[in-house]
Amino acid sequence: MKLRDPRRRPVVSTLAVLAALLLIGLAAVLAQHAASERGWTGADSWLRAALAVLDDPRPSVWVLTGGIAAALLGLWFLVAAFLPARRSHLPVDGIGDLWVSPRAVEALASDAAERTPGVLHAASEMRRRRLKVKALLAPEHEAAVADILEAVGARLHGIAEVEIVVQAKEANR
Repeated sequence: MKLRDPRRRPVVSTLAVLAALLLIGLAAVLAQHAASERGWTGADSWLRAALAVLDDPRPSVWVLTGGIAAALLGLWFLVAAFLPARRSHLPVDGIGDLWVSPRAVEALASDAAERTPGVLHAASEMRRRRLKVKALLAPEHEAAVADILEAVGARLHGIAEVEIVVQAKEANR
């Protein structure tokens, strides 16, 4: 039985929080309007004042701008609702259902690079399916980018299918 892939939160969940906050704001405006109309408060209705501004028969630039912005925001919400959530882990080769986190892949790659002769320090960064390894080389050492690439590739073999990029810089004396 294949389980679901580990996934991040979908983009639409963040938008749902934003929509909920907007609805809370609308509810506050409507509650203030109802309280004002019933005479429970001495203040004028915010909604009535906002609608009076919009009652101008001439078209205004800010209303047109707001309408375009609202249409674009609605289109963005619609597109985000159909976007699938990205995977949070990478599949490991083999029979079982095993996944590895990108942070673990970064740690393995950094360790493999640092164990390469001539490397003083290494740091890795993973972006989607690309692993960037930055290495600091000892001065006048024969360590090459190919050695680091081979060491990292051997360490990650069977763990994650990623594109490995190595950037090496020689340390100052």
